[in-house]
Amino acid sequence: MSILDFISFEDPNKVGGSIKATIHKTGKLGFSSGAEDFMGINEESYFKIGFNNNNENDDSIYMVASQTEDGAFKISKAGMYYYINLKNVFDKRGLDYKNKSYIYDIRKEKNEDIEYFILTKRKK
Repeated sequence: MSILDFISFEDPNKVGGSIKATIHKTGKLGFSSGAEDFMGINEESYFKIGFNNNNENDDSIYMVASQTEDGAFKISKAGMYYYINLKNVFDKRGLDYKNKSYIYDIRKEKNEDIEYFILTKRKK
């Protein structure tokens, strides 16, 4: 037997890109192709957007997929990429996205049968 019999090789066609979101200078929260796959984003998607107001050190963005637009933001598409226009939300929260770079890594959590995503700001 060869060592190659024990190695599981990755398929480059099945490895998604990085799972991240970026706030653009226009106030839109854009998603990488890896994030689109990971979060199941398509042109019919809606997400509720939230923040942890109980912890001033928590600058994460919390997202829960929604079946309807009731209290949720609609996903839009430009070219090959999806985004949510959150300009007014970021302005209200005082994020200086026009002059600073905001990149978030995305992870999935589940609590009491509710699946949600936590977007954690990358530290420079």
